[in-house]
Amino acid sequence: MTCFGKLLATSVLGATMVAGTAQADEAKIAAVLSTTGTYAFVGVPLVNGIKMAHEEFSASGGYGDHTVSLQFDDNRSDRQEAISLLTRRATSDGVDMILGPIASSEAMATGPVAVQLSIPMFTVAMTNGVLPLGEWIFKITETADSYMPPLADYIGETLAPDNCYLVSLLDNPGYIVQKDVFRDTLAGYGVEILADEGILATDTDFTALSTKIVDAEPECLFVTAPPEQAANVILQAKQAGLPRDTIISGDSGLGASQFIDAAGSAADGVLFVSIFVETYSDATRDFVERYEAEYGVSPDHWAATGYSMMSVIASAVRSIDGDINRDSLQEALENTTDVPVLMGTGSMSFGEGRVPTHGSVVMRIKDGAWELVE
Repeated sequence: MTCFGKLLATSVLGATMVAGTAQADEAKIAAVLSTTGTYAFVGVPLVNGIKMAHEEFSASGGYGDHTVSLQFDDNRSDRQEAISLLTRRATSDGVDMILGPIASSEAMATGPVAVQLSIPMFTVAMTNGVLPLGEWIFKITETADSYMPPLADYIGETLAPDNCYLVSLLDNPGYIVQKDVFRDTLAGYGVEILADEGILATDTDFTALSTKIVDAEPECLFVTAPPEQAANVILQAKQAGLPRDTIISGDSGLGASQFIDAAGSAADGVLFVSIFVETYSDATRDFVERYEAEYGVSPDHWAATGYSMMSVIASAVRSIDGDINRDSLQEALENTTDVPVLMGTGSMSFGEGRVPTHGSVVMRIKDGAWELVE
């Protein structure tokens, strides 16, 4: 048994002893996630991690006395489709919980619907604005004001550039928040913000923007956008003459394989904030080995996020003594603390206002792979 398996078995045993002879019940969960479209780079590995965790927990008793059924919907990175799917699953199909959606723009659109229908929604959204929508909304990722500062701190304190040029996606609030937190933290070190440029998800030609970036002579370039688009910005800036020693950084999406593949050699040296490090612990190393055996590729942090989401759900389900319904799931999730996860520093809790905490680290791309920044 792996180290993570032993940890899970111990927590399952404890939950079983507490639950005693509680009546078994099924938690019906609908996963509304983007496996095509703009956010497929998150959705595909996320679903892989979710399925892998579900299979393992179902086989090992990870849900305690209860069972969990999962059904998957692709909302195609479209917020209206996400609303439609959530509504149908919550009303016609009578599910107990929605897992998803992915993008902050989708979560901000579906959140009010979940609150109106009184169904727990466990999202991947980066924005902290989704939680105040109501007590039915939960998120797995830390808010930007928690996970972005370590990157800005490292750049501002250790690398100490005189200035920085910012580029962020305008039509997704999650990217805007990430940029704002990075900007404000970096400015605290006396770094001059040369420009705060916005782009749209449909933009592909960054010729004019690249010229502006190069003409500004930045010592630091920060890009927060979907992986392929961020790679396009960086590639075109370098083709326009951006010096090789310019500090380039961005959000967690720059650690995705799509960014590394699209950017090629231009990705070398790029810094990003990560919520998953393969070699961080015995649990992460075991997960990597199992994931590679299952899918034939190494897991990224979204795969680890999917697995961790199911770890949190399993913990909540195990704690329920009696019938599983929307109310009991909401209460169990709200009271979830110290769940062993693969993200950040390895432990997940919901604090006041259901704000999640798990920690993050700074990483660098080197020769097409990741390395931890010490």
